[in-house]
Amino acid sequence: MDSTLPEHGIDRAAELEALCRAKLEASRDRLVDEPRYNPVAQLAFELSRDLEAGRLTREDLDALSLRLGQETFKARAQALHDYVGPVDMAANRASLRRVAERLLADGRRGISGTSPLARTQLGIVFTGHPTFLLSSVNRNKLARMACGEDVAPPDMLMAPDTPITLAVEHAAALSALDAAKTAIGEFARAAAEVLRDRRSSEWRSTTVGYAGLGTWIGYDLDGRTDIRWIDSFRFRLAEKDHQINRYLAEVTRIAEKVGADTPTAQRLAELTARIERTRAWNAGILEAFHRDPLDRSALREAADALTTPHPDAATSVRPYIALVDIAIADAPPAVALDLVALRSEMLTLGFSVGEVHMRINATQLHNAIRQHLDIDAEENISSRSMLERLSTFIREATPVSVNFGSLDIEQKTALRQFVLAAQILKHIDRDSTIRLLIAECEAPATVMAAVYFARLFGVEDKLDVSPLFETPTALESASRFFDVLFGIEEYRQAVRRRGRLAIQTGFSDSGRFMGQITAALAIERLHGQLARACERNKLTDVEVLIFDTHGESAGRGAHQASFEDRAFYVMSPWARREFESRGIALKHEVSFQGGDGFTYFETPELALASVTRMLEAEVAWRDQTTNDPFYSNTTFSFDFFRRLAAFHSKLLDDHSYHRALGSFAQGLLNETGSRKSRRQFDVSGGEVHQVRRIRAIPHNAILQQLGHPSTVIAGFGTALRGDEDRFIDTFAKSDRLRRLTSHVVHMKRRSSIKALAAFSTLFDRAFWSTRPYAGAEPHLAEPSLFITQLLEEDDRAAALSELAVKLRLDAITLHRVLDLAGLELGKSLSDNRERLDMLQAVRLALLQHIILMAARVPKFSTRNDVSREDIMELIFSLRISEAVALLRDAYPVNALNMEGYALAESFSYPGDAPSNYAALTRNLIDPIEKSYRTILAIGTAIALECGAHG
Repeated sequence: MDSTLPEHGIDRAAELEALCRAKLEASRDRLVDEPRYNPVAQLAFELSRDLEAGRLTREDLDALSLRLGQETFKARAQALHDYVGPVDMAANRASLRRVAERLLADGRRGISGTSPLARTQLGIVFTGHPTFLLSSVNRNKLARMACGEDVAPPDMLMAPDTPITLAVEHAAALSALDAAKTAIGEFARAAAEVLRDRRSSEWRSTTVGYAGLGTWIGYDLDGRTDIRWIDSFRFRLAEKDHQINRYLAEVTRIAEKVGADTPTAQRLAELTARIERTRAWNAGILEAFHRDPLDRSALREAADALTTPHPDAATSVRPYIALVDIAIADAPPAVALDLVALRSEMLTLGFSVGEVHMRINATQLHNAIRQHLDIDAEENISSRSMLERLSTFIREATPVSVNFGSLDIEQKTALRQFVLAAQILKHIDRDSTIRLLIAECEAPATVMAAVYFARLFGVEDKLDVSPLFETPTALESASRFFDVLFGIEEYRQAVRRRGRLAIQTGFSDSGRFMGQITAALAIERLHGQLARACERNKLTDVEVLIFDTHGESAGRGAHQASFEDRAFYVMSPWARREFESRGIALKHEVSFQGGDGFTYFETPELALASVTRMLEAEVAWRDQTTNDPFYSNTTFSFDFFRRLAAFHSKLLDDHSYHRALGSFAQGLLNETGSRKSRRQFDVSGGEVHQVRRIRAIPHNAILQQLGHPSTVIAGFGTALRGDEDRFIDTFAKSDRLRRLTSHVVHMKRRSSIKALAAFSTLFDRAFWSTRPYAGAEPHLAEPSLFITQLLEEDDRAAALSELAVKLRLDAITLHRVLDLAGLELGKSLSDNRERLDMLQAVRLALLQHIILMAARVPKFSTRNDVSREDIMELIFSLRISEAVALLRDAYPVNALNMEGYALAESFSYPGDAPSNYAALTRNLIDPIEKSYRTILAIGTAIALECGAHG
């Protein structure tokens, strides 16, 4: 490469990119004759060689990384535009009108004969998952670029905001929720307009609640201990304040459309005055609860202010709605349409920005029930006797009363959530409902414990207990779980009292354990099992609420082809028919997670487009064929499922997989949220458990960074080996199988086993010992020898190579099968793949640079039991920030000097300028840190190429 390096100048980055592309193309031409040749590793080496020789600078690679990142940014914006398009607001308003016409034409009345548009059937839930990949500025740029605005890509290397706190996540969610509300309001207005144009007498009184909202940011205590009850309560008070202000702004906007002396204006003025009084009162309460510290005295004052009756206090929007109804009756038609949309939002949300989803896990509930009922710790929580005892406790429970003192002193996490729910429903919003999501729920007794606590704390009429099915065990035993639970009379009474039965599924963790395609099929099977269990147990008279929780990446359940594919992937038309054919009312919820998910609601255009696409899917599923051979040919589909699940089960226990993911690759990831990569109360275990303890988002993010998202791609070929004919026959006729396959194909086009294998060079003794051999790079002899010695017992290179072999064997069959299906992958490389290979090569060159710089650091005396070898292991493990901190401690720049010592005794040592380590810091430690920042920025670009972080 050195002979053709471009000169320094404005176009140097562009010329470097062109040179890298040419090098990769030439390297790939060698693969036919040298199949073991690795173009990514070779380009990385050549970049590294030129960097160490001074023919390239770190600034050159920074500029190249920035340029590639900008291209990735623009490509991602175009992909986002295509995914949600069209983004034209007029076109989407017209589509919403067609959706409303279709839903009304279907004539399916809701529960108790209500309008088919009144019952909430689509739920959009915003979660605080750590996928805040882009800074808020760049997230907004990306969204505006996707909408067609002339926006310049980032002019600096991309990085998330720092720090990303829970408050930052909550504020971002409020913004996304507002955009979603406005888009849903457009649908309400369109539906009322359809009814008006049909001359329906209902149009002024109609309520359009078809789409609803939810959030768990600030209420998710599964696996984290840093959220106090007061944090959650403050968030809920702030959300009430936020929604009150939204109502006030909307009423003010509508009032400007009517004459000042009209009856409508008078009604709106009365409504405005009432809302303003409530806003002022609530603001005072919010301020009282924000005192810091909130000691017992301050808590007493705040609590008394909240609970003491006050004429301006409001815990229900019903008085507002009564005034809106009066205003609608005689308002001009255009104004009445706006008021119908406002009333629909009020009825759907009350004083909330979305339904609160509290999240705990089964262990927290088990601990609470054992202590509360003095149950022996050795007693099996899943036993039949325990179920009978819990049923008795529910029947005999006498509700208790609680106050803020009860909440403040409660130590059990699960119990505290029930007390918190009681206080929210009593004192903030009695119209709202609350979801209790229970993670890791594998026993019906866990649900019964929650039902008992809901009754005990008086929230059973407003709280939905929702077990989460995401582990292989939970998904495989779901049918039995449903039959046991639904057969308990106390549970049946509880769901009938609420009129709703709720569950949650998880595509992220199930995909991590089972593989994403297997997980999607297992969850689809669970949907069908739930419908049949409701029928068997005579629970078809209650609404079934299914919250299918998925992320924004392919590895976590978001189909990347289109919004329709996204919708049908998580809730297939077949599954919907399983409920409809049994007369079961279904509410389906989906998630938009963290910054990547909030991007869909970053602008009004994107928000309206996203909501429109989701609502279009709500009617489009009826147009799908009812004769899909994937469901009728169960021999093929079950064999395929079983083989694919077996592949991923084996992979998850594979030593090479654990070494690849767990020994260094987490260092390739940015901090993208307030939640930690591992659960906060995890204890360390053996290496075999290390990868299992990594959460789903970093797990998938690591696979993206290594170049091969195996939870999506791997195993598909192996599962079809020897069964190609049945696959091709079914693929030609099955919409479901085609969508599943396209999910794999999308990520396969962005994957590279060669890129994964190239990481082995970082730990390859042969690579490091050969670099200075025969005088090729004599200036690297000393550090390369040191690196080679340190890696003598290291098995990471072998593990990465072995993993690449296993994945390649699977890919051989995958390519053959996809070729037979007409989905050829290997004939040409996409622009995405070209950029990915270059990004991987630049990053590997910088990683080699960091390792070499660290190896040049002089020996130092062991400080705080940390040696030079320990620091090198931190470098190999990519715990770069820790290594840099230790190096700065070992080699301080600001050494102590003699200034300030006015002593009579003379001295000549250490002189006026005592030695410090400024040069070493400048030449080695600072460059290590700066290079690592570039490495993380490259990781951001790679995630964008994959569609989302994790």
